[in-house]
Amino acid sequence: MKIAEMSPRYPVLSYIELEAWVRDYGALIKGARVDRVFVPEFLAHPEGYFKRAWVLDLHAEKASFQLFISLRSQECGLFLLPPKTLRPARTASRSGFDLSLGKFLAGNRIQDLRCVKGDRVVLMRFGQQNPLELHLHLIPARPAGVLLENQQMIQASDQRTEYTLPEPRELSLEQIKKIPNRPELIESVSTHAKLWMDALQSECLLLRFKRAAQKLKTESSSIESKLHSLQEQKIQTELEPDWNYFGSLLQTHFYQKPEIKDAHYSIMDYEKGETILIPADPKLGLKGQLERYFHLAKRKKRRVVDSGERILALLNRLKIFSTLQAELANLSTLPDLEKVEAALGLDQSGKPTLQNKDQKKVSLFSGKQYRSKEGLTILVGRNLSENLELTFKIARGNDLWLHVKGKPGSHTVVLLPPKRTASLDTLLDAAQLCILHSGGKDWGKTDVDYTARKNVKKIKNQSEVSYSQNKTLSVTLEEDRIKRLYENEI
Repeated sequence: MKIAEMSPRYPVLSYIELEAWVRDYGALIKGARVDRVFVPEFLAHPEGYFKRAWVLDLHAEKASFQLFISLRSQECGLFLLPPKTLRPARTASRSGFDLSLGKFLAGNRIQDLRCVKGDRVVLMRFGQQNPLELHLHLIPARPAGVLLENQQMIQASDQRTEYTLPEPRELSLEQIKKIPNRPELIESVSTHAKLWMDALQSECLLLRFKRAAQKLKTESSSIESKLHSLQEQKIQTELEPDWNYFGSLLQTHFYQKPEIKDAHYSIMDYEKGETILIPADPKLGLKGQLERYFHLAKRKKRRVVDSGERILALLNRLKIFSTLQAELANLSTLPDLEKVEAALGLDQSGKPTLQNKDQKKVSLFSGKQYRSKEGLTILVGRNLSENLELTFKIARGNDLWLHVKGKPGSHTVVLLPPKRTASLDTLLDAAQLCILHSGGKDWGKTDVDYTARKNVKKIKNQSEVSYSQNKTLSVTLEEDRIKRLYENEI
């Protein structure tokens, strides 16, 4: 099934089914000791864990289990897993209810497990002295957990300040007939657990799919906006006067010392046989005016070329995004989704490897963009303007900056997420790209310097840079590595 078409189906139990589960499987965990309580880790989830879900590690004389408890809206319930199936989430935030469960339940044994008659409320009693109770309200519209000691509420999963246990209800035969009863859902401990784990995995994939789709939409919109701006800028630049023509014409009549009248020179073009009015700045002399024309001519040419290159790069980026959009719509497996996430700069949990403002700068960069094997973004400048833009506008202080030692060439940057470093494998990826884009395909073994971006300084009044605290890699181009990098070009 395609991820886009997934609809996680959680086996939420009715009162009758829940009562059967407690009757059939409650005996397995009665008398078991609670070793610990934790928020379980789900690496496929964008956050790394589900909120409002907990695991009780249970140890009995004959067997051990993990009791999974979910109090998520429309996805509430409990099921058993083999020991050590799930482990604590490293990034989970802890609520007061989480902390109370760990503090009060750890070390206690489950003395009793039962349902409130006629309602989807499970009562778990722990310990013998100062008896503790955990009441689980597994009602999909408003699930909740309440921890009590000596019938007094200690903590609740919601915002309630008072608690009263629901009274048992006697249901009529007609009411019972209307309640779902699907024995196949709880046919065995493993069957029930598989239904839950499959639904949780499907939801993880769907959440990551939606994040990737939203990022594609946002990035595409940003690029289209920038593309429109650049196209308008290019048109306006092309509409500027032919400054080179004006400069050449003035140069021809330079020694005649034409005078400015009404902010214009009036100069005869002998080839066209007509008098040409050239806009002039009254504050400038002939030499200064001539220099200004040729300066404006160079600027116009540079702007047209740079705009054209940026437009082409953005069009290529949009084409890539269009391809990713088509791929995303047809994905059915996690590895395929991870490839799209890597191309979008998302890590394996679906989180952006860069902050939004940095991601926007990167998406508009006209140079080359690649993805290393460990998913880090490598940016490569191909000319002076791209080099300076990359080093001084996009790269941050702790990003890795590379340059071929002792030769002019490409600035190459490895973008590092906070508190991350690059592996040697990523450094070799970046070094080989640096050599290739510096024209070093046939150089053989080449030295590449690398340092933190904060150690790179622009030399005053020059286009060159200086750097310090660098280390050096001696690199020989590897065909397989280069092929992989080209396949992961963004």
